[in-house]
Amino acid sequence: MEHQRCYIYDPDQADGRSAKRQRTAKLASQAQLPARLQTYHELWSLQNQRIQATLEESEKVTQENIATFIRRTTEGVRDDLAGIPSGLIVAGPSIASHGPFFDRLGRRIKNITDSAYLVLTSGESPNLKTLLKNLIKKATSRVDDDDEEDLGRPSVSSRNAPKLLDFDLGHLQEWRNRNRVQSVVVVLQDSEAFDSGVLEQLVELVYSWRDRLPFVLLFGIATSAESFEDRLSGRTTRYLEGQKFDVTQSDEIIEKLFSAIVASTNVPLRIGPGLSRRILERQKDHVQNVQDFSDGLKYGYMSHFYANCTSIFLKDGLSFEDVSPEIFEAVRNLPSFRIRVEMMLEKSETNEIRSLLTSDQDLFQDTTANVDQGKQILYALSSAAIVFARLRHSLHVSPNVPLSSIWIRAASGDMVGSPLLRETMLSVKKLPSDKLDQLLTAFHGLDVTYFPINLSAYHHELTDLLKKSSSSTPLRTQHDVRNESLRTTVVAQKVLLSKHKANLSEEDNAYSDLVARLHDELDEYFSTTFIDPRALYLSEVLIYDLKSPHTEVFQPKPRFAIERALASPHDYLGCECCGVDNERAEDASLASTQPATAILYQLYLESGAIINVSDLWSAFNTIAGDAEDENTESKTMALFQRSLAELKYLGLIKPTKKKADHIAKAMWRGL
Repeated sequence: MEHQRCYIYDPDQADGRSAKRQRTAKLASQAQLPARLQTYHELWSLQNQRIQATLEESEKVTQENIATFIRRTTEGVRDDLAGIPSGLIVAGPSIASHGPFFDRLGRRIKNITDSAYLVLTSGESPNLKTLLKNLIKKATSRVDDDDEEDLGRPSVSSRNAPKLLDFDLGHLQEWRNRNRVQSVVVVLQDSEAFDSGVLEQLVELVYSWRDRLPFVLLFGIATSAESFEDRLSGRTTRYLEGQKFDVTQSDEIIEKLFSAIVASTNVPLRIGPGLSRRILERQKDHVQNVQDFSDGLKYGYMSHFYANCTSIFLKDGLSFEDVSPEIFEAVRNLPSFRIRVEMMLEKSETNEIRSLLTSDQDLFQDTTANVDQGKQILYALSSAAIVFARLRHSLHVSPNVPLSSIWIRAASGDMVGSPLLRETMLSVKKLPSDKLDQLLTAFHGLDVTYFPINLSAYHHELTDLLKKSSSSTPLRTQHDVRNESLRTTVVAQKVLLSKHKANLSEEDNAYSDLVARLHDELDEYFSTTFIDPRALYLSEVLIYDLKSPHTEVFQPKPRFAIERALASPHDYLGCECCGVDNERAEDASLASTQPATAILYQLYLESGAIINVSDLWSAFNTIAGDAEDENTESKTMALFQRSLAELKYLGLIKPTKKKADHIAKAMWRGL
């Protein structure tokens, strides 16, 4: 057959369907990322300045005392028989925070005194010889040496003098004569980790050089000065002329940092209550380093500005031309925007809704106005939390609740109607006049921008009442328990107890009215200010409260992930072949299609503490090998050996000396 029929398909274009439109514009997955990152850098630089200022302020007194101690010991005339000036710095149990503290202390000592500041750790001081080498090297390699050609190299003696060894303190003496420093401050950062013999040898050596080198020793202590002294012999202790310095503990510094960074009244971006609670719990249970707390907050800022394109509205001086259309589409898809549209529909505000949905200009004006309004509301909430914390502190209400806990409760919307608020307001009702005077005095200097109550008027009125009072005892309110009495009556052979108010004087009645007005104003202030910020419009822009990235980064579970990947590889691979093997339905957990290491790991779980490698190979070959093809046995053996090496690298197995052809388990699943 030479010819065959064929047909030409010519579809009718007049069926009313338009041709498919193709996207010509490039999809911007990260809309205006450079502008958002710039905004992040601007906001975090301000926060970083607050962090450094808070740290310096919290450690200022201790650092000043240490610097004064060093200056006094170097400037005064010392007796030849006097001991070595030594400072016992109790820096607390947070070993990780010791390094940053001594770095800041070194900068302050160099600014105040003309001293060489040298820090040594236990890792670089296993013995006295190595300690002295590192000490001389750090001193002679300072960048402020006069002779830059000799940087990093100990000084040498003259031609006729004998050559000094590299651990001889004569190098340090020559260097000090050239640089003319007043003293040599040697810091043993983790002194409790030093070997006791090394410490004693160092103290004796420094004591023998006290007439040639003005040493000052600073010991960083994590436990207590008494436990440190117990490690030294009595002879060594007599060589030291010490003074104890206590450093502000990390939990107090964390509370100050939280108040300055998160709970402050002028923070544009708020870390949400859930994430704040998680960071504080991690700080308390796992780490006690101030730098880790700062890193957690910084990571929250980075995550917010990188992953949320609507965060561009936190930029100061933002104009309509600076915002791309993708940002407006993102705003229209926010959950709070949808809730607001539904509320506007209930009020039949259809024209306003249409303008927000169709006009980017109107949406920009509305968004910027609501972002500014939301900032003011959050500023007021933080101010109320500060007022409430100061109120409880002035009332001496127990238990002591820190500002961080109060702010987290307020940001969660749990303050209004809470037992904490009711207890505090009840204490205000019962305040005597002397306690109220202390309370009003404690509120002097409070930022009244978001606090509408005029406490000065109450203070003046209280002062007038006290002047008119003829009694020296404090004035009391009608709610004070001292103004109540119990009355006993017998009715039908039953004893009844009833409370009766005592007759109040004219001054007490006036004082009761004053306290009642103050109580009502405070109660109204807290009720209107302590709102749930998560219900605010555009709260997604103003608050960052996602815990998942922080959990994965700061509290990772690598062992759980490895065990899950080996036991259930299909959870990560996303394939059906690693799941149930239809041909081996009776043993669904093992399949030849699974990775070789996963197969060997599951056999490892079924074995005892000591595993026979030959039996393990037989089981592995039965599952992963091909019994019909003998040529694949070498390939299967290679997979087995590689999987065995990977399990050993992960620390799951180890060789055993009991039997040469056996291996031992090193870990058990889930521990």
